[in-house]
Amino acid sequence: MNPRILVFSLLCSAISTTAFGQSETAQSCPADGQNGPVMLHETWILNGWERAPGDPAFVFAEKLARYYDLEGPGVFYDDLAPGGKTARRAIDYGTMWEGPFNNMHSAHHAISDGPDAIIGNSVASTTLEFVARLEAQDGAVTAIRDRSQLGWQCDGNRWVIRHEHNSARVVTEAEIAPYFQQTEEQSGMSEIQPSPYIGMWVTADNHVRQELRPDGRYAEARGNRENAYTGRYEIEGNRIEYWDDSGFTADGEFIDGILHHGGMIMHRQENNQ
Repeated sequence: MNPRILVFSLLCSAISTTAFGQSETAQSCPADGQNGPVMLHETWILNGWERAPGDPAFVFAEKLARYYDLEGPGVFYDDLAPGGKTARRAIDYGTMWEGPFNNMHSAHHAISDGPDAIIGNSVASTTLEFVARLEAQDGAVTAIRDRSQLGWQCDGNRWVIRHEHNSARVVTEAEIAPYFQQTEEQSGMSEIQPSPYIGMWVTADNHVRQELRPDGRYAEARGNRENAYTGRYEIEGNRIEYWDDSGFTADGEFIDGILHHGGMIMHRQENNQ
């Protein structure tokens, strides 16, 4: 799905003040790519708010810090927010979701429309529609369709969410099923020709253990900390790119059957080890 993007850099540079109450000046935040507002909006929902059975406790400040200035001012609202509250700081907004989110067995998302974006030098607006299948611990399922609008501000060299409005409505599982079916079919296509690098990679002392899963997700353990890092990955040739759920990105390279990643040398662990 190609995002529909309007880049108004020249227009926005002529505006002295913005909707966020900040002066419009030259900034160093990227307009596109994995750290641009469009892809950030996608990973925000598909990674940041995703929950699989057995995941560690959801801590907003750890998993979604990449997308927010946690203590800074803003306006954050969701139709399904506990108590229908509007928060003025990201940390307050995220904290009120931790209880309900940790009571979920799973939360799975798919994008159903967009994204669309207007991107300036120091402010941007993105919108997309997503669907979600939320399963409670007792097995009860809630299906939602949500129109998400995010207002971004360039904070130094990264985009952060200052305004957030998610307009949600409860729908039937049948209504959202096609979007997840499409995702499963795409995943199935990738499994027809699986990457030769799928599997468990470990350091010589077994302290770091990184599992590359067939569904494009990874889980990395550090010592006794299982799932210390989780996120998605993509492999192209012998290069691997990581997008961690906490917001940072990393890369690595496979050379002669060895994974070189973050200064570490990792070998494949065979199933019988």
